[in-house]
Order: sequence, then structure tokens, then C-alpha cells
Amino acid sequence: IKANGLIYFRCLLLLLSLPTVSSSYNFASFSNSSFPRHSPQAFNTGKSNHNTSLTREITKILNSLLHNQDKNFRPYNDDPREPLKVEIDISVRSMGPISEQHMEFSLDCYFRQRWVDKRLSFTPVDPSRQEIPVASKMLKDIWTPDTYIRNGRKSYLHTLTVPNILFRVRSDGQVRVSQRLTIRSRCAMFLRKFPMDAQACPIEIGSLGYFTKDIIYVWNNVELDEKMGNMLSQYQLLGLYKTQLNVSDYRFPDQQISVLKVYFKLQRQQGFYILQIYTPCTLLVVMSWVSFWINKEASPARVALGIMTVLSMSTLGFGLRTDLPKVSHSTALDIYIISCFGFVFAAMVEYAVINYAHIFYIKKKMHELKGLESNKAIDSMRMFTASIMGARRETIQAEDIKLNLKPKKPWYRRILRREKAETTSDSPSLSGSIQSDPEVWLRARSPSTLHVDTTELEKRGSVFYRMAVKAAKAREKLKLRDPAIVVNRIDNVSKVAFPTLYILFNCGYWVAFLYLIPDEINEILKFDNRNNSYP
Repeated sequence: IKANGLIYFRCLLLLLSLPTVSSSYNFASFSNSSFPRHSPQAFNTGKSNHNTSLTREITKILNSLLHNQDKNFRPYNDDPREPLKVEIDISVRSMGPISEQHMEFSLDCYFRQRWVDKRLSFTPVDPSRQEIPVASKMLKDIWTPDTYIRNGRKSYLHTLTVPNILFRVRSDGQVRVSQRLTIRSRCAMFLRKFPMDAQACPIEIGSLGYFTKDIIYVWNNVELDEKMGNMLSQYQLLGLYKTQLNVSDYRFPDQQISVLKVYFKLQRQQGFYILQIYTPCTLLVVMSWVSFWINKEASPARVALGIMTVLSMSTLGFGLRTDLPKVSHSTALDIYIISCFGFVFAAMVEYAVINYAHIFYIKKKMHELKGLESNKAIDSMRMFTASIMGARRETIQAEDIKLNLKPKKPWYRRILRREKAETTSDSPSLSGSIQSDPEVWLRARSPSTLHVDTTELEKRGSVFYRMAVKAAKAREKLKLRDPAIVVNRIDNVSKVAFPTLYILFNCGYWVAFLYLIPDEINEILKFDNRNNSYP
């Protein structure tokens, strides 16, 4: 009963819908009879039908291609013994950051591969469409080369908003795959000339499991974005160098693997380091020279200035070493900082040398004075030099005070006693002047008015003469070794020697590292060029 009722209900619904269908049919007939032209909907319907048929044909082609495809085996050429050739294109969009501490660099690029798989060849439905765009999901259903970045540390495929993959198949079986990748790779840096160095950061491309008898990689093109040079803050991109090598793998020493390399040559910019390191270090060195113009008696000022410059140089120079890798060799920056530190430290040591020289020469002077024969020899020396050179009483008394000698009776009294007998008989007027004013008489006996010949000296005795000459030489020697003269001489020499040596050091430093010392990357590029098998 229920089944019969259901059938009856369906028949009733069918009868109720018949007038609507009939009226719609009549309206359509009326419209077509009144307007014999085809409507736009008719054209769209025809175009849609054409696209639908084309899509169906492409779907049939892809189904047939996948039906004949075995992704577990690589495609072969006409000669099965020939390896499959995979062409590589790289279009670099941006580069950086470049880390010296971790010795790595990053770049964003379009990585394109192209190879021929005869199993994917087809007859095109439309002659103008020799290439079919295919969804990236179909890549897992066909064979693809196991290409990887040999020196990569971490690389990833961009997946926003969908996986950034372009997959196309040509009618002759050529397959093109383009992927947007961010690659972070190792970059062995040579920092002996840092920060005047140039680096060559490579990208190495190879197969993970196929040898050269199966797959060979060849370069097609490597493109650089024109605006990429402005994106690097510390480097200037000089260019690139491509090469193809056949290398052996440690897993299979007797087999060869095809490897592609592209070196990005980068020149470091020195602007940051000149402003942040070289200029402050130079100013600290110049500031340490101020101590040469400070009085040697101002010990606190000179010592404080020396310690301040040394500590500032240590903080400024060696603090930046934390941003660099802990390499065993010294860099150009290390040489400059250590040299500046040496100049600053030497300026502080110079003051210690001055103090030591002052004390040393005073002790030596006292020792040499004690080494004279006797006080009588000193008195004889005074008499001889006073009578011959016209020495003045005040000078000799001042020297007595400086040398801490015991003062004796006025020296000219002894001269008067000797000369009294001679002058009394020769000139009574002169004798009177001696008694009244001995000092006037002594000044009158200057070398210009006093005539002493060798016969007179011989009369006085050769012993006295030799003693006087010896004492005069000792006096002259002690005068040249006066501590104040020695200290001033050291300061004056330092005022000229330190700036001169620093200027010569800078000239040699910049000329050597900028022009004379070659970049180490040139040796690497020459080595790869000797082993280059790129056709």
C-alpha cells in the first residue's frame, strides 16, 4: 500500500509540472521566431563548449601521459648509454644577510630546471599550444631529478598563498619546473684583509644519487636583479663566476658526480669601519701625544691621560672582535688596532722613561763628582777657569748649591793672594783696585784682556795644568748630562718621532692592504678554473 501511494504521489507531481514546461517551451519558441539573430548567450555557450572540449582533450592527454609514466626510472635519450642533461637557470631576486661570524649567506631566487622526458611527449590539440601548464600537484606523479644544494644549510620553498611552483610540459617531452626558493648556504670566508677583503660565496648544485653516467648538469643562465646591488648594506656585488665540475663523493670514491657552481663575488664596503673604528683609534693615538706638551712635573695629569687612552683603545678595538669568527690568524683590522694600542702604550711608557732618566742622571752626576781627585782639584779647576774664561762668582756658588758641595772660602781670595805679589811690583794702581774691589778686578781679567801664554802655564807647573784640564773636561761632561736637558730632549724627540712613525705606518698599512696584498679568492677561482669541464 505504501509503495502504491508513493507512486501515485510522484505521478501527481509530474502532472502539475507539465503546464510550466509547456509555457516555457512556447515562450522560447516565440522568442526565437520574433528575433531570428543569435543571442550573446549562444556565442558564450559555443565558446564554453569549445573550452570544455579542449579541457577534456588535455585531461585525456595527461591521463595517457601519466599512464605511460614510471616515476621510479629516469628518462632515457635515443641512446640509452648517454646521460640525461638537466639545464639549470637561477634568477636571483635578493641577497642577504651575509654573516661573517657564521660564515654563511642567504639569497632569494627562482630556481628553474629543464630536461626532456620522451615519455611525456604528445600531439597537441591546438597547434598554437605546444606547451601545457600543469598543476604542481602532478610533480609527484612524474620523474624529477633529485637536485639539491650541496653547501646548503637551510633552504625552503615559498608556499604563500600556494606552493610557488611553475610546471609546464611541451609536446616534444620537454619539462620545465620553476620554484621560488630561499637558500642559506655556507660561505668559506678569508678574513686576512678584513675589512678590505673580497669574498666569493658559492652555490653548489648537484644530484643526490645519480652519477655522471646517468645525469649531467649544465648551466643555461644566471640572472641578477639590477636593483639587488642597493640591497646589500656592507657589500658591493662585483659579478659572478660560473663553473661545472665532476667531483668524487666520499660515499663512492670511484664514481663522479656532476656539480654546478656559481660564485658571487662581493667586495666589502669600508665606510662603516672607517667611521666606527679607524677614525676613533686615530683620534685616541693623537690624544696620547698631548702628554708630550705637559710639564714633566705634572705627574697626575700625564699618568691619567695615558691610562685613559690605553683603556679606551682596549674597549674600542678589542670589543668589536666578538662580531667576527674566532679565526687563528690576524686580520688587517687586528693589525691596525694592535699597532694603535702600541703607540698609545708607548706614549705612556715615555713618561716613565723620563722619570727614570731624571733619577739616573742625577745619581750618575753625583757619583762622577765624588770620583774627582779631591776638593783641591776642584779649587784648582775653579781658579784656572776663572782666570782664563772669566767665570763669575754667582755661577760657581749656584753650582755649589746644586751639587750639594760644602761651601769654602771665597775662591777669589786665593787668587788675590797669589796675584798680589806680582801686581804690586808691576802696577801700584792695579794693586789698589784689587784690594778695593776684587770682583771688578776679576772681570777686568777676562779672556779679552788677560793674556796667558804657554810659557806662563809651564811656569805654574805641568801637574797643575793637567789637573785643571781634567777638571774642565769633567765639568763640561757633567754640564751636558744635566737631568733637565736630558728630560727635555726626550720630550722634544717624542714630539717628532711619534707622529712621524704613525704617519709612515698608516701609509704602509693602507698601500699594502689595498694594492699590494692580493685577495685570496682569486686563488680559489683559479683552482676551479683549472678543473672546469664546462663545455
